[in-house]
Parts: sequence; C-alpha cells; structure tokens
Amino acid sequence: MSDHVNVALIGCGEIASKTTECVKKASHIRVVQCMDIRGGLAKDLAKVYDATSTDRLEDVLNNADVKAVIISVPHYEHAPLSIAAAKAGKHVLVEKPIACTLAQADEMIAAAAQAGVRLGVFHPTPFSFQAVKARELVRGGAIGEVVAVKLHETNNKPESYWHGGFTGRVKDDWRISRATSGGGYLIMNQIHNLSAMIEILDPQPERIYAEYGTFRTQVEVEDFISFVMRLKSGAIVSLDGSSAAPGCGTFGDHIYGTTGQIDLGKPMKVTVTEPWGDLKVGEANELAPPEDFPDARTAAADGFAKAILEGREAPIPAAHGRRALEIVRGAYLAMQRGRPVTFPVQE
Repeated sequence: MSDHVNVALIGCGEIASKTTECVKKASHIRVVQCMDIRGGLAKDLAKVYDATSTDRLEDVLNNADVKAVIISVPHYEHAPLSIAAAKAGKHVLVEKPIACTLAQADEMIAAAAQAGVRLGVFHPTPFSFQAVKARELVRGGAIGEVVAVKLHETNNKPESYWHGGFTGRVKDDWRISRATSGGGYLIMNQIHNLSAMIEILDPQPERIYAEYGTFRTQVEVEDFISFVMRLKSGAIVSLDGSSAAPGCGTFGDHIYGTTGQIDLGKPMKVTVTEPWGDLKVGEANELAPPEDFPDARTAAADGFAKAILEGREAPIPAAHGRRALEIVRGAYLAMQRGRPVTFPVQE
C-alpha cells in the first residue's frame, strides 16, 4: 500500500498559500497538480511542489494520478467544486465553512456518498493542543457537568482585507457580500471556535438567538455579533465576536463545569475543585503542549490523507462541518427572523 495520496490543489489564492505551509510538512500528501482560473497563481504554487499547473478544472478532474483534491476557493464555490470533484471520483478536503447554506452542504454530502469518496472539511482547531486536551478533560469528568461555554474573539481587520485578504495575493470582493461569503465574522472566523467546541463537547443544540450588525466596515456582512444558545443538556453557550474592534484583538474561550473550568487560551489553564489526575485543586493549572505536538493544520491535512489510505472516514467529516454551519445559520436566521431558532435548523 502506498504511504501517500496524490493531491491536486483547486484554488491557489490566499488560503491555499497558507495550506502550502502545512502540506509541505505532511507525511502522507504529495501535491501533483495545482489549479486556479488565474493561471499565474497555480504556476506559483506548482513550483513549490514541482507539480504541474493548469487554469482548467477539467484537467484536474480527468487526471487519473489525482486521487484527492484540497479545495481553497471563495465560500460560494465550495459546493459546486466539491460536487464536481466527487462525481469525478476524487476524495475532497474542502476549506471551512463547508458551504454557505445547509442545502448546499447536504448536496455535497449526498454527492460524496453516491460516488463513494471521502468528504472532509479543513477545520484545524480540533487538532490544536487546547482542543485535544480539553476533550480529554471534559469527557474524563475533570470539571464535572458542563454548564456554560463562553466563546469570545475580536479582531480589527484592515479595510484591505475585504478586497484582498490579509496577504493581498488575490484582489476580489467576495468577502463583502452575504450571497458569496455566507456571512461575516461568525462564518469566516468564529466557526473555528465552534468547530473546537463540537470536538470537545459533542453538543446537542436546542435553540439559539442572535443579534448582529455592521457598524465600522463598508460591507454587507456583520462586523459585530453576539448569540446565546441553549443545549439539550441545559448548558448555555454564549458567543461574541467582531472583525472591527478598535485596538488589538482579544481572545477568551472558556468551558465552565460544576467542579471546574477550562481556559482555552495560551497558555491553557485548568481549575478543578475536586482531585483529578495530577491537577492541583483550587489553582489555575497551566498546561503546555509537548515539544513534538504537531501543528494543527498539518495534522488536519495529514489526518485526511491517512483516512484515505486506511479506508476510513475523514477525521473531520462533512457531518462535523455541517454541524458547525448549522449553528452559524441558526444564528443568522434568528437575527433575521427576530426570534429564537430551534434545532434542527430549517432554512
């Protein structure tokens, strides 16, 4: 059995250039082709891998050497490109979010199932040390029953971001439109926080209510958002975030239990009120990853390739990506409808 999967990159813009950093370190991926409708971008990344390049999707879909694709394109193109790749018999790792709507996500999942290929979503946060350790602690009972989760993250994106990302590698305006991006800070950024929460808690949402607005940015999508979500367990999840908070960014994700709490920051801190393992009771125990702990994005990419080689489900399967998107869509619809939205979310 081969120890690697031949992969093509579909989309060679900003996120693909970031993906390149982790894929180069992956043990089970060999990039053999790069594709972008802007041929120069494909040629640029192809040089990194000594791969071929093309500006035609058909060249990738018809390439028998390509067993899987990593799709890194604007959100609104996730569904059609993933479906086309699946129908061509290619395994698919698509960037987050899985899609802009739940209907699109369901079409992607159905296409992959019908073609018998793996469909994974490039959510790296579940592979972070904080998420891996928090899952162990929560599911091991270290903090008792989870009663609340606080997800907080703010940023101050420059105006140039909305027309060229952080690198300016590609100039376009898809981020500013709800139709092409699916939304603002929640779907673009804090979906990472939701993905980690899903991995740690396996939450079963009951209802959600949100408020958002666009206050400091010349875009259609939100630049400030808050939501409150009740889980079937009774726990309360609250989120607030912004892409336009003046000053430096802030981060503060916490999980609160009946016998302790977890601060998911850097450093990660765990407080317990009852003995558990080697944690000191009543103190904020700082936890740090071992020196050889893998980079999260590299682990996500390599994990997907290993799943293909071993004939098993992707480590972050499409169902996980859909769950994260369902929370996002529930929040957006709650604001638009002016009332709480119950799960499962009906668009």
